[in-house]
Amino acid sequence: MAVLAFLMVGMASGLGAQTKVFIDQDLGGATGTDNQSMLMLLQAPQVDVLGIGIVAGAGQVKASTAWTLRMLELTGHGHVPVAQGAKFPLINSREETELWESMYGVFGYKGAWNAARYHDPDVVPDLPIGKPTIKAIDKHAALFLIETIRKHPGEVVLWCGGPLTNVALALALDPELPQLTKELVIMGAGFNVDKGGNHRVNGRREFNWWWDPEAARMVMSAAWKKITITPVDISVKTSLSADIMAAIAKSSSPTAQYLTKYSRPAGSGGGSYMWDEIAAAAVIDPSIITETRQLKVNIDIDHGASYGQTIFVEDTVKTPDWLWKVSTVQVDLDRDRFYKLYTDLMSRPSPKPKK
Repeated sequence: MAVLAFLMVGMASGLGAQTKVFIDQDLGGATGTDNQSMLMLLQAPQVDVLGIGIVAGAGQVKASTAWTLRMLELTGHGHVPVAQGAKFPLINSREETELWESMYGVFGYKGAWNAARYHDPDVVPDLPIGKPTIKAIDKHAALFLIETIRKHPGEVVLWCGGPLTNVALALALDPELPQLTKELVIMGAGFNVDKGGNHRVNGRREFNWWWDPEAARMVMSAAWKKITITPVDISVKTSLSADIMAAIAKSSSPTAQYLTKYSRPAGSGGGSYMWDEIAAAAVIDPSIITETRQLKVNIDIDHGASYGQTIFVEDTVKTPDWLWKVSTVQVDLDRDRFYKLYTDLMSRPSPKPKK
């Protein structure tokens, strides 16, 4: 009986094990790939979200923090601690980006710097979903990240869906952080695969990386145990369709009703490729990714025409270990299983939201 009891306890503890995740994210509104990826991780029973750091990028950091807090309230996840992080990139700026555009061409998307949505970084506009009643913790996101990982050494997946400024600041303060982190997961970068299967530099820049190229360079040059990248090129194989949203709308869960009220699917003036959602899905169920490449990845920080451009090198090419880290780059996925996972997670019950 004692042996049987011991085995049952061991099995139960194994089945109940959760993946500890720290989310570092930017967001610019009520919904979108940034919000939806966070909700996937928060809704997943096999994931324990230890905290959320917010960084400027898709939106100004103060406003993005307010959006995050209110979303967490309305979806029943208001207990998860949130820390506000970097207001600006390390070096890049709105003014430098405008100068770059005057010489080399105009960016289609600039996040918080887009003229139509730009506002002062210290201003938090009225939110159509209401003002949050909960507050961020009184600690910078970089410090909160360090504290969280050091509290759980070797156990935390650092999941990054936005620019990498907070992570770079954390590295500057605590260079041992990469060796204390279980895995670094990034949505960012972009590469093309030609018909012969060869990889080449993608002339198109990926927003998360070019917003703060120096931060990306610092992060990609650090000695992480494992790096997994969801690039643009796998993301554009997906779309948040009206059918997916209709399926989610059938659920009465707080998360489902939040998305139903505020999201717009593709084909109705809204919706999008599911960039960050794939990066979240790969943490929740890695088998959804059906093809990967082992590539050395970094970013160009020359302040000229190539500024912010991703660089991919085949793993077989000899390069300095201090500069080029081998990353697992996702190439393809099982879309049907991905869509089902997304729908199931957004439809499942979540804690009762705080009014």
